[in-house]
Amino acid sequence: MRITKIRAGILCAFFGLGYYSSAQASTPLSIEQRLALLESRLNLAEREASEARLRADKAEKRTLAAEQQLAQVTKKQEKQTQQIETVEKNKRDDGFEFSAYARSGLLINEHGKGGRGGPGVSPASSLNGDAHVGRLGNEKDNYVELSFNKKMSFDDGSWAHFKTMLADGANNPDPWVQDNDSHHINIRQLYVEMGDLASFGGVAEHAILWAGKRFDRDNFDIHFTDSDIMFLGGTGGGINDVQWTDKLKSDFNVYGRNFGDLGSDNYNDNDIQNLMFTANNFYNNWQLMLTGMTAQGNDDLKDNTSTTGTYALRSDNTAQNGYYAMLAYHDKSRFYGLAPGVSETALQYGGGLGAEARQPGSDGDLTENAKSLRFASYGIVPVSKNWELAPSVIAQHSEDRYRDGDRYDWATFNLRASQAITQNFALLYEASWQYMDLDPNGRSYTSDGSTYNYQAVKGDFYKLTFAPTFKVGNVFDIKARPEIRFFATYMNWSKELDHYAINDDFGSTGFTAGGNWNFGVQTEIWF
Repeated sequence: MRITKIRAGILCAFFGLGYYSSAQASTPLSIEQRLALLESRLNLAEREASEARLRADKAEKRTLAAEQQLAQVTKKQEKQTQQIETVEKNKRDDGFEFSAYARSGLLINEHGKGGRGGPGVSPASSLNGDAHVGRLGNEKDNYVELSFNKKMSFDDGSWAHFKTMLADGANNPDPWVQDNDSHHINIRQLYVEMGDLASFGGVAEHAILWAGKRFDRDNFDIHFTDSDIMFLGGTGGGINDVQWTDKLKSDFNVYGRNFGDLGSDNYNDNDIQNLMFTANNFYNNWQLMLTGMTAQGNDDLKDNTSTTGTYALRSDNTAQNGYYAMLAYHDKSRFYGLAPGVSETALQYGGGLGAEARQPGSDGDLTENAKSLRFASYGIVPVSKNWELAPSVIAQHSEDRYRDGDRYDWATFNLRASQAITQNFALLYEASWQYMDLDPNGRSYTSDGSTYNYQAVKGDFYKLTFAPTFKVGNVFDIKARPEIRFFATYMNWSKELDHYAINDDFGSTGFTAGGNWNFGVQTEIWF
């Protein structure tokens, strides 16, 4: 019989137990019997150990299953608690909301007459109102936006917002202005959005649906030059906040709009609409915007009338389609990574109808070959306890814009500074410089029934403003409002710019190169 080392060891251990007790048996066991008995006992022990391990494994699995079930119940309870808290919060937030923006004031020149000015005072701004300079002490209009909103929430956690905005602007300083060319009241926004829909899940669990007339939610601008970095708007619909990952989300929208801010009397506004399909993608501070657009029939308007309502005449190869792309970086906590503050930067490119880089899709006079490249950036940085600076730059190159072979290059640099003197008084300073190199290459316009060509010009413009300002709230915040400011503004430009067009501000009576002063008082508020 083969005896293993283990069994031999056990044999030695139990060798002295070779007899039953006298109470059990009187005959001694043989070695083989004793080995068989030990092997039986070992097998029994092994079975009992195996069964114990199985019981332990089952107990461990039952414990793990119980823990997982408890975690699921806890997660479900937390989600239910969160939903209840969200519903309660939404109900607390339900109700009417009112917000507004407004500016109004007096602008007079050094002769005591109504002053000329505005952020778009330069010849380059005739490119669909694109090229602006500093607005401080340089605005003659009275403008207001009144927003009325209603929020509703529901027991399943979903909610809806109704939003509308009334806007009016006028250059006339009279206390009562009837509807005329300088006075335009308009419903600028009218839409409904809804979110946290119970039937939505996955990447769309917290997505927001909208439809109506509105500004795109992701528009942004340079306040100090009253210049949009990106303005997209019209009537349409879409879905926002599609959350692909914790850091990556997307908005998908379609907008339809006519050309020009208020349309044109030269064609049926409801006949030709520019349809824009846009995808906004956000990853951390980065934004990538892609837009395609089409305006069926726009290229058939060969009657030499401008779709934007300006004096300019159209070319014979106006675009029907366009494309547009923007890469932007938004940092709400750092000034270009150098110091605490704010900074936003965008690089934009477009072709065809997309060659209007500030307001893609708003200019129907662009040719099918038009191309534009634009760079815009601004920042706000505190430099001491009492000083805050806000530099900005916008530069653009476009070619084949309104005529094949034309070229428009311009750049604007602006710096606004705020010096806090007391808790409610600050001194504001602003310096603007703009360079223009414009070659319209035969683009023409009408004035008083006659036709003229825009002239190629090259030169620069600068403006300096000093504005003692009263404010409430945080006087150290350069963007805190309301403000009441008094100002003195001096501006001058290259004499060549007076010849760009006979109906341009530059070169008009009392507003020629050589230096011009404006004085006034203005209030500005938003909340």
